[in-house]
Amino acid sequence: MPPRGLGACAAAASLALLFVPARAQASTAPVAGFHFETKNVFDPAVPGEDGWLFRLANRIHIPTKEKVLRREILLKPGEPYDPLKALETERNLRATGFIRKAEVREGPQGGLHVLTQDAWTLKPQLGAGTEGGDHYFIAGVQEDNLFGYGKLLSFNHARIGSDWRQETRYADPRLLGSWFRFVGLYSRTYWGSDFGVMTERPFYSLDTDYAGRLGWVRTVSGVELYQDGEQQSKFIENYRTAQSGVGWAFRRSGRLTQRASAGTFYEKARFDPTDETAPGTLPSDRELSGPVAGYSHVFEDYVKETDIDGMRRVEDYNLGNEFDVQAGPMPEALGGDRDRWILSALSRQGLRLGAGGFALASAGLNGRLAGGSPENWIFYANLNLFRKAATKIPQTFVAHFEFNTTGRLDRERQLLLGGNTGLRGYKNNSFSGRRSLLLNLEDRLFFGREWFHLIYLGGALFIDSGMIAGDDLHKSRLKTDLGFGLRVSPSRSAKGGVLRIDLAYALNDGPGGSRWVFSMRGGQAFSIFNSTSRKVLQSPDSVLSEESAGERLRKK
Repeated sequence: MPPRGLGACAAAASLALLFVPARAQASTAPVAGFHFETKNVFDPAVPGEDGWLFRLANRIHIPTKEKVLRREILLKPGEPYDPLKALETERNLRATGFIRKAEVREGPQGGLHVLTQDAWTLKPQLGAGTEGGDHYFIAGVQEDNLFGYGKLLSFNHARIGSDWRQETRYADPRLLGSWFRFVGLYSRTYWGSDFGVMTERPFYSLDTDYAGRLGWVRTVSGVELYQDGEQQSKFIENYRTAQSGVGWAFRRSGRLTQRASAGTFYEKARFDPTDETAPGTLPSDRELSGPVAGYSHVFEDYVKETDIDGMRRVEDYNLGNEFDVQAGPMPEALGGDRDRWILSALSRQGLRLGAGGFALASAGLNGRLAGGSPENWIFYANLNLFRKAATKIPQTFVAHFEFNTTGRLDRERQLLLGGNTGLRGYKNNSFSGRRSLLLNLEDRLFFGREWFHLIYLGGALFIDSGMIAGDDLHKSRLKTDLGFGLRVSPSRSAKGGVLRIDLAYALNDGPGGSRWVFSMRGGQAFSIFNSTSRKVLQSPDSVLSEESAGERLRKK
């Protein structure tokens, strides 16, 4: 039950703290100044990148302003050089979404050398594809580095089946030059309109003293419930949420930072029937309001890897322990429809597995208490193993394991297994239940060569196996598929994401006529964390945090 889950997470986190080593010592030499070496999207010094098409692209692209790069530097002139802060700066630059490569190192005479290369950030979006029997279409344009100032502006139209959305989104990662981030979104959808605004000051460094957040989101969306791969019911959800909070770091020791937080939470969900609403499936309206408090810690042990979730791009993974717990009362006296408590806990841990290998694991609990009984709760656990092989064709072997168990879920939430949650040989939303297991084994191949200085190509061989049930996860419920696929990645993008083209064959019976399933869409077939539990854990206000229009529609 939830209290025992919280205790287990806390115990695991406390055990992890016993293995915290000391922070690396900073250099005593002060930083004398900065030297920036910036490269455009294409580098004329590289053979083959000086053609007329690449020169034209460089002219169209507005390079990132030096002051935008300068404000991301965590080291200041006169301060001792700190290699950990230099690495943090690299990670922050890579996380901007408009920097393809970043390197920060100590230069001659105490200077700080900052090397960056811009990504191509003007993204005309026109695409169509299929996954697990569902078809999608996306059209629009997005600029991730508006006029070289690091701001995002996008206009998109996206459609999956009969569900569609047209939206405008703006994001400023440094509002008025501060550390505050602003995101605003407005969209028209098949069901109504979505609107959201959020401003926050994140913990942008382990040495950041405080953070804050203020946000409000309103959405109107259609919610579908599935059984055996077919829509069982459909209704409308009108959702409102307002959140505020502050956080502060109260203790630092070596690479470990501990933080506390306090804030407020408000949520209101109203449900209306449609002609497709099955009797007994319409959720009850819900309203929560009250204070929340939390504790978190982060132990920094980052590794830089390539060819893990993306292609030929540096990816940052923290192998140190990250723990977060939040809880708060939602009493009727403060506007709730009844007295409740909300709580969530999450712990993540990584482990090095020798040269070329590492593991990432997580466990978490989300839910509510009402009248002393748990409701809408889920316990989830994930384990990922990565092993790179330095063969003639570079390969990364990936094993992903996921377990979920739920209880008394809100009626609009479902635990689902199918083509859109990692079981590629079956229709989307093929199977539903209270408990699930998912195992993905994938051999990702990277063909190395950059084709036309624009794309990387790769392939994949995979086996997916999973089961879902009401209570008993018996082996007779196991569903398995195997297949192969092609991977395409734009080499000038910031994150090295992939276009996935897969053909899978189901070894067991499932909904749908054919056992062959063809899929083509962006992103990996399964997430590192929480593929199957996505529809349980995700709330409608995720439209504000998810940057991809296609993903926003897909996850809803």
